[in-house]
Amino acid sequence: MPYGVYLSASGAHAQSHRMKMLSNNLANVDTPGFKPQETILQARFAELIEQGEVPAGLGGADDIGGGVTIQKAQTEFALGPMKTTGRDTDFAIKDPHQFFVLQSPEGERVLTRAGDFQFDSQGRLIDQSGQQVLGSDGKSIQLNPNLPYAVGAEGRITQGENVWELMLGKPKSMGDLSHLGGNQFKPLADFDLVPRPQRQVVAGVLEQSAVSPTEAMMELIETSRVYEANVRMIQNQDSVMGTLIGRMLK
Repeated sequence: MPYGVYLSASGAHAQSHRMKMLSNNLANVDTPGFKPQETILQARFAELIEQGEVPAGLGGADDIGGGVTIQKAQTEFALGPMKTTGRDTDFAIKDPHQFFVLQSPEGERVLTRAGDFQFDSQGRLIDQSGQQVLGSDGKSIQLNPNLPYAVGAEGRITQGENVWELMLGKPKSMGDLSHLGGNQFKPLADFDLVPRPQRQVVAGVLEQSAVSPTEAMMELIETSRVYEANVRMIQNQDSVMGTLIGRMLK
């Protein structure tokens, strides 16, 4: 395959991947606690340089480059807008590095910024997908569904003499989180529990998606145009190559 076609195909593939990422961000513009992901593209050396057969910087054809590679996507953990809902079981965290802790049906711990919780018929505090919300003691929060309860500061729930606090986790590094899709993350390493003086939980408030629709749409349009430009370059190079071969065969 001609080298120019390879470079253009590499660029088109990278922009196609970026469009999928941006489309997913836009699809979650109304998902509470959602954090957008950003596609990371990196220029690569030509194949011979990467294999060590030719040193870089000689000024030859290999220094033109080998197109781009797609690196692991990065999640932007900026704080999303806060919306007052008035619902007792809606919670938000003002610190962007703290997370609510859930327990999946498989018994694994999952982190999320979305605090739109509710009590089920058995009195268990769950998220919108049915995963149980953990308390600071590491157990699921469950109260008597037939008795009144109150929600106080710092995510504290009381019913009679029983008191529960939402477990808050803080990763040692934000790079220790793997995006599970939507607004949930899998911790790849042990995380710290947030001590009481540092808890920044508020009730009756919900963190909205951190996606800016306008910026995401502008990026999507830009990416679409770059993708089309790469495709046109492939078509032009294919046409030039066809013309050249046709002249040589005359």
